[in-house]
Amino acid sequence: MARSLMAYILDLLHFSTLLDVSRFLKISWNVIKKIHKEKLAALYKKISLEDLEYITVDEFSIRKGHEYMTVFTDLRSGRIIHAVEGRTIEIVTPFFKKLAKQAPKLKAIAMDMSRSYYPAAQEFLPNVDVVFDHFHVTALLNKAVDEIRKELQQNLNANEAKALKGSRFLFLSNYDNLDLENQTRLNALLAVNEPLYLAHTLKEQFQLFWKKDSVDEAEHFFVHWGVDVLATGLKPLSKVVKVLNQYKTGLLNYFKHHISNAGAEGINNKIKTMKRQAYGFRDMEYFKLRLYHLHESRYAFVG
Repeated sequence: MARSLMAYILDLLHFSTLLDVSRFLKISWNVIKKIHKEKLAALYKKISLEDLEYITVDEFSIRKGHEYMTVFTDLRSGRIIHAVEGRTIEIVTPFFKKLAKQAPKLKAIAMDMSRSYYPAAQEFLPNVDVVFDHFHVTALLNKAVDEIRKELQQNLNANEAKALKGSRFLFLSNYDNLDLENQTRLNALLAVNEPLYLAHTLKEQFQLFWKKDSVDEAEHFFVHWGVDVLATGLKPLSKVVKVLNQYKTGLLNYFKHHISNAGAEGINNKIKTMKRQAYGFRDMEYFKLRLYHLHESRYAFVG
């Protein structure tokens, strides 16, 4: 194929999908994909890690049946710098070793409280701060509140249980995000259910942790909040306090770097769109190359 035609095809792919280009030029979709794959392979044969300062590591499901892919993202540029199938410590260890050798400016890495990512970071990047993600902490608190709600519901009479039924989303939402009608409904439920009132109040209070101005202020709040939780005797929330105490340093590191996985939200949305709609998904090598190129994409992956 003439170089000029290949260049034209690649230009079209800057703002069109493979299928659109294939239909427009009346050239096989597989040929268009092959040209694109070869171009991306050349572009991303070597991704420099030298200037990295802040990165995130996260995972997403690539197929039904709990098959996952782990992605590392540069927070400054929003580009994916590494993608690998799986999420076990054995899977992620090689890249952590590579970061230790090739990313001398790396300051911090944001992640959830994964049993794979955190131990690997501790072992291979001991001088790099780990910052735990807000979302995972919120998920732990929401799960504890939901356990308390379920336990309470089992011990209510029929009328009381009916009033509580269908209220799960009220307790798991941030209070300020609820409209006036749902705030009123939640307030009524909390007024007659002391354990839920305490659990919900403490869950909401923890949001203040992220708004503190310094490590010292945050630590002071963290300790006193934990004491208040333990004083309630609510076991699900007490378990959360024990977990958070184990990861206290990573929580407090937020106030040194102010990063989280939320910074990669835009790229995560693109991943979801591409995973759902991109052709060539069964070709995992091509899929990874598309991930590396997401920060350059200027179109939605439609059709």
